[in-house]
Amino acid sequence: MTNPVIWLGLSILLLAIGLVALVCVSVPALMGLARAARSAEKFFDTLDRELPRTLEAMRHTGADLSGLADDMTDGVSSARNIVKQVDRSLSDVRQQASQAKRTTHSLAVGFRAAWRVLTKPAGKRKRRPPPQTPIKPVQPPSPSPRPPASGAPDQPRKERPSRQ
Repeated sequence: MTNPVIWLGLSILLLAIGLVALVCVSVPALMGLARAARSAEKFFDTLDRELPRTLEAMRHTGADLSGLADDMTDGVSSARNIVKQVDRSLSDVRQQASQAKRTTHSLAVGFRAAWRVLTKPAGKRKRRPPPQTPIKPVQPPSPSPRPPASGAPDQPRKERPSRQ
C-alpha cells in the first residue's frame, strides 16, 4: 500500500462520492430557492401595481384628515365665540332683570303708599304744619329762696319697698 497511484485513485473516488452527495443534497434546496424567487417576483409585481394606488389613496386620506381637522378647528373657534356671546347675553339679561326688579319694587312701593294715602278718610289724614321760624330757648326760672316744706334740707327721697 505504498503505491501513490492507489492513494490518488482512492482520493479521487472519495472526492467524486462527496461531490455526488453534495449535488444530491443541493438540488432540492436550489429548487426551493427557485420557488421562493418566483414567489418574490410575483409579490414585487403585485407591489409595483398596487403600491402607487395605495400611496395615492393614503395621500388623499391625509389631505382629507387635514381638511377635517381645519374644519373642526374652525367649528370649535366659532362655537367658542357663540358661547362667549351667549355668556355676554346672559350677563346682560341678569343685569336687566335686576334693574327691572328694582324698578318694579319701587313702583309697587309707590303704588302702595299712594293707595294708603288715597284710601284714608279725610279726617285722619295728617297735614303737615307749615314750617315755623325757630323758637328762642326760654331761660329756666331762677330758684326761689323758699325753705322746704318739712323743714329738712333738700335730700332725695328714699323710696319705700313695696309690699307684695
